[in-house]
Amino acid sequence: MKRIQPYHYLVIMAGLFIMAGLVLFSMRLFPAAENNTLSIDPLAEGQGDTIYDLWFSRAGVYDLSVDHGLNSILLSTDNNAVTLLNQGRKLLWDKVFTTAPQQAKISSCGNYAVIGTAGGRVFFTTIDQELWWDHEGSPVDLIAVSPNASWIAVARSKPEQDLYHLDFFNKEGALKWSIETGPIKNLYLTSEYLEQANIYYTSYENGQPVVTAVNLEGDELWSYEGQTLAAVSKHGSRLAVLEDSRIIVYDSLGYALWTTTLPFEANAVVFNPQNYNRVLIYGSREGSGENFYYFDLAEDLLWMKRVADGSLFSFTADGQYIVTSSWRHYKEDFTQMFLIDREGVELNSWEVAMRVERLNISGHPYLAVVCGEDGYIDLIDLRSLFNEENSNGIREAQLYNPVTTGMRPDETRIMLYFADENTNMVPVTRTLSLTDNPLRAALEELIRGPARGSSLYRTIPDKDFSVETEFNPEDGSLVIDLSPGLANLGGFVQSKAAFDSLMMTVSAFNEVKEIYLKVEDELIETFGEGILLEQPLTPHRWENPVYIPIMSGNRFYLLVREGVEETIEGASLQSLVGETLLAIRALPFVPADLEIIEINKTPEQVQINMNSSLRAIFPEDPTEKERMQAALVLDALFMTVFGNSRSQRVEIMLDGQPWSSPIGYPSASRFFRQPYFINPE
Repeated sequence: MKRIQPYHYLVIMAGLFIMAGLVLFSMRLFPAAENNTLSIDPLAEGQGDTIYDLWFSRAGVYDLSVDHGLNSILLSTDNNAVTLLNQGRKLLWDKVFTTAPQQAKISSCGNYAVIGTAGGRVFFTTIDQELWWDHEGSPVDLIAVSPNASWIAVARSKPEQDLYHLDFFNKEGALKWSIETGPIKNLYLTSEYLEQANIYYTSYENGQPVVTAVNLEGDELWSYEGQTLAAVSKHGSRLAVLEDSRIIVYDSLGYALWTTTLPFEANAVVFNPQNYNRVLIYGSREGSGENFYYFDLAEDLLWMKRVADGSLFSFTADGQYIVTSSWRHYKEDFTQMFLIDREGVELNSWEVAMRVERLNISGHPYLAVVCGEDGYIDLIDLRSLFNEENSNGIREAQLYNPVTTGMRPDETRIMLYFADENTNMVPVTRTLSLTDNPLRAALEELIRGPARGSSLYRTIPDKDFSVETEFNPEDGSLVIDLSPGLANLGGFVQSKAAFDSLMMTVSAFNEVKEIYLKVEDELIETFGEGILLEQPLTPHRWENPVYIPIMSGNRFYLLVREGVEETIEGASLQSLVGETLLAIRALPFVPADLEIIEINKTPEQVQINMNSSLRAIFPEDPTEKERMQAALVLDALFMTVFGNSRSQRVEIMLDGQPWSSPIGYPSASRFFRQPYFINPE
C-alpha cells in the first residue's frame, strides 16, 4: 500500500477549503430559508484622504435605511439578503430571505429593524438579534416605523384578488388593527414628539389618489381626494400634497395653511428638518427654466435655481445646508454633487464614482450616505465643506447662550419675546442700564427688535410704532396706549405674533396683575386682524413650565411652554421632564434612544437617572460647539425640574450611578439660584 505523502494532505485540505468556499458562495446565491442568517466579512475599498469611504455589496438595492446618528446602515438587496453595517464599515449581520426583502427599515433610535418581503413576511428584530418576532400575511409593499419602534405600520396587497390593507403592530408584535384601503403609494408614521402621532398615506380609489390621515386606533381623521402626499415634516405637524402643478401644505388636523401653483409638476418635496415652515420643491422642467424652489410658508418664494434633471436632494440635519446629486447629465458612471446653503448659494461641488440612486442624511451633523446601482455605498464626510471661513469677515453669534444667574446693581435685565423660524415665541434676556421704568423700556426694546445675528425675527413690523405705559403698583394694573398703526396690523399671523410678544413681554413682570390695551386713551375691542379682546387682559403665567430646546437658523434657544399634564407639588415631574426629553431628542446631535430611567425626588434634591446614551452628547476634548450643545441639554432638563419642584439641587445620573461630565463641560449637577435669565444676549 502506498503511503500518502505529507504534501498530499496539504493538497486535500486546500481542496476542502475551496469546496467549502463554493458551498458558502452557492448559499449566498440560492438561500435556503428565511430564518437562515449568514455572517460575512464585508468587502471594503479604502479611499485614503478623499471625502468619502466606499463600500460595495455587489447587488441591486431594494431599500436603504439609516438610524438617527448614522451608527448603523440597513440594506436590502436583490439577492434576497438584508445586511446591517456599522459606521466603521464592519458587517454586523447578514440575513437571507426566500423572497425579495422589498422593505428594510431601521428605527431612528438604532435599536430595531423591520423587514417586509414580497412573500408576505414582516420580520422584527432587535439589532443584537436577541429578541425578534415575525408575522405572515399578504405581500408587503411599504413599512413605516416610529422613532423608537413602538409602532409599525405595514401596507400589504394582493392585486390579483383586489385586496389591499394597512396593518398596525406594536413593538411586541401584536396586530392592533387592520383596515381595508386602496393601493397605497406612500406611507408615513409621525414621531412621538407630537402629543398625538398619526399615520398618513396616499391610496388609490377608483383610479384617483386620496390622501388620508389615520390615528393610532385606526380611525380616519380626514382625507382629500385628487391629491397625492409628497412630504411630511420631521414631527408630522406639516404635510405637503400635490394636485397637478399645485402644492398645498396642511397641518396635522387637515387644515390648509398655504398653497401655490408651480410652473411645473413637482417630483419631490422636502421640509427643512429644523424649520418646518420652509420647504424645498423640485420638478422636471423642459428648457433652462428654474426647477428648484425654496419656499417660506409666510414669505412665499425665498429663492429658485436650476439643478440637473433627475437630481436627488436632502437637508443636512441642522437645516442649514442642502446636498444635491445627479448623474443623468454627467459623463460615465460619475455623479456630481453640490453643497448649497439655505440662501441658495452653491458653496462646493465634488464627484463620486457611481450613479447615485439614493441619498440619505440622518441626524448626524456631518455624515451622509449615497447608494448607487449594483449596491455601491458611499459614506460622505461633509466636514471639510462646512469649515469654510466666513468670507464677509463678520463674527458669527455664539451657537447658544446658557442660562445665567445674578446681575450687577447698575443694570436692568428684561425679558423680551421674539419669533423664531417656526413662529414660536422665544424669550430673550436683554441687559440695559439701570432705569426707573423697566416696563416701558421693555416695550421700547421689543419694538426695536432682535439683535443682529440672533436668527430671530421682529414681531412689531415698524420701528416707528410707539407705546405709552401707566402702571399702578397698588392694584397691579398696567395700561398700554398703542399707536393706531400697531393696533390695526393686517393679517392674522402677523397680528397674533405682535399680540403674543407684547403680552408675554409685560407678563414677565410679576407685579403686573391685569392689562388694558388702549388707542388714544380708548379701550379697544380688537387687536389687529381677528384678535378679539375681553378687557382687562390676564397676564400669561406658566403653571407647569416645560423648557424646550429649539433651533432657529444656526442658533439654539430655550423656549417655555405649558406642560400637558397638571401637577400638584410636582407629582407629575417625570412626565413634565419627559416632555422636555422628547424635544431634546428632536435635536440633530442627540441620540434618538436617549431615555430617562427614573426620577428620584426628595425635598433637598432631584436625581434624573438617564441611560448611557447621554455620553454621546459629551465627547472628550470638546469643541466650543459641543460645549454649547451640552449646555443647552442640561439647561432644558435643569430648568424644567426647578420650575416644577421646590428642590434646590438637581443631579444627573447614568444607569443609576453618579456621573460627572467630562472636563470642559458644564457640571452635571446644579443648585437653584435666583434670579435666573434664559437666552441672555
